[in-house]
Amino acid sequence: MKLIITDNASKWFQNKYALQTGDGIKLYGKTVQPRDVRHGPWQGFTPEKKLINAAIVEKKDGINYHINFEDAWFFSGLITLIDYRINDEQPLFNFQRETARPTTINTFSAEDVDASTGASSKFEDYWE
Repeated sequence: MKLIITDNASKWFQNKYALQTGDGIKLYGKTVQPRDVRHGPWQGFTPEKKLINAAIVEKKDGINYHINFEDAWFFSGLITLIDYRINDEQPLFNFQRETARPTTINTFSAEDVDASTGASSKFEDYWE
């Protein structure tokens, strides 16, 4: 699980919610079931100052963009890019599957390891 926030999206969030350094935006999927999940361009987000049970945090311009553990299943195994386009007047979520590059059978290079989600890796088969 990786999270990327573009400069345009970060500026939009800061302006929309008058965010200050140290404030945060919680990201979540707009579904409650891990079955038949649709990863579309418009997902949920809300201002949330405290990082409670954050599974992943991406800091951009002093703002903590984060996904809480209870929502991590929705983003599991994905690179999530959040952009902003003026015509849509809202952030757009783009999803791409993470691909690990095995160096030998059952081993991965250090760049394939995502330590931020290690605690939840045992649940990934369920979430996928």
